[in-house]
Amino acid sequence: MAADFGDIKEEYEKLLNLAADADAAAKRRRGYDFERMLNKLFSLEQLEPRTGYKPSGEQIDGSIYLDGRTYLLEAKWHADPLPASTLYQFKGKVEGKLAGTIGVFISMSGYAEDAVDALVLGKALNIILFDGRDLDAAICRGIGFKNVLKMKLRKAAEEGAIYFPSEGELVTAQKKHAVEIDHLKFDPTTGGVLATQPIDAAEADLLIVCEGETDRVVIATLSERILGNAGSDRSIKIIVAMGKITIPRVANALWNTFYSVSKVLIVVDGDGDPAATKDMLVKGLEFDEWNSVIPNPSIEVWLDLDVDQQRKWGLKNRIEQSRLAASKLDIEELQKRDEQFAVLHEAILGR
Repeated sequence: MAADFGDIKEEYEKLLNLAADADAAAKRRRGYDFERMLNKLFSLEQLEPRTGYKPSGEQIDGSIYLDGRTYLLEAKWHADPLPASTLYQFKGKVEGKLAGTIGVFISMSGYAEDAVDALVLGKALNIILFDGRDLDAAICRGIGFKNVLKMKLRKAAEEGAIYFPSEGELVTAQKKHAVEIDHLKFDPTTGGVLATQPIDAAEADLLIVCEGETDRVVIATLSERILGNAGSDRSIKIIVAMGKITIPRVANALWNTFYSVSKVLIVVDGDGDPAATKDMLVKGLEFDEWNSVIPNPSIEVWLDLDVDQQRKWGLKNRIEQSRLAASKLDIEELQKRDEQFAVLHEAILGR
């Protein structure tokens, strides 16, 4: 009997709920089960999937067919975000096929914070990136993989955004990270639960676009505190662009979809040259209704954390330490000593 959408959703949620301390054999089985589940999903959505094969000795996880074009697939479920080198390997496989071939890379553990920028710096963009939130939108929210893929393909073609998120984090004064909304999604980067919603700027008073997962957690924690302290009923939606260079591309794609609905705030590290960073935004953003917050050299300057020490930690530990620091810092004192944080504070409150 062919699987229906309910069966696939049940399988997916079982895979998500695998214990973090499961042994290596169980995690390998999850990888195989994940590939089989995807094949069922693609078949259900009439994407004509082909399972893994080895042309000329190289491993291809599979392919799908949509609107007259074949897309090569790579699907990974690792413990840590994937580095740029893994994406480059897949990019090379795609480039060795018929001109115009596009690859679809699915990583349930996400991507390293420099991985997407590294790909964008290349001349040929031939990969579309999915992560766990995209699969959550496709399966748990019933949007469908085909619809998410079409949306991503259009944003990549129009704006060069090879990673365009299909979900973002909605923050209010009342909602903490583990409060249930429609669905609670396991977050492989933190080992915890992340409440997300489809990207619909009409649901938020302010749309914040930031670089990476650490920034997202810091901004969400601070936003909850600021809104709570003020007794505000405003809502903030936070979108991760997965890179500094990609921020204008993602922001443009968001604006072109939701123009005139939500105000847009860009939060991006200055990296020692905030003027050059601001210039990058001015040149890259295609709309005028935006403001920026550029902590320098990085958002960690607000938290009094040692950036060099943080780089030695894994992402999970780095995110947790940043969250704890953001939950304890003196917001009033930081407003006085840091002009960029003061801008963030006022934007969150709509002033």
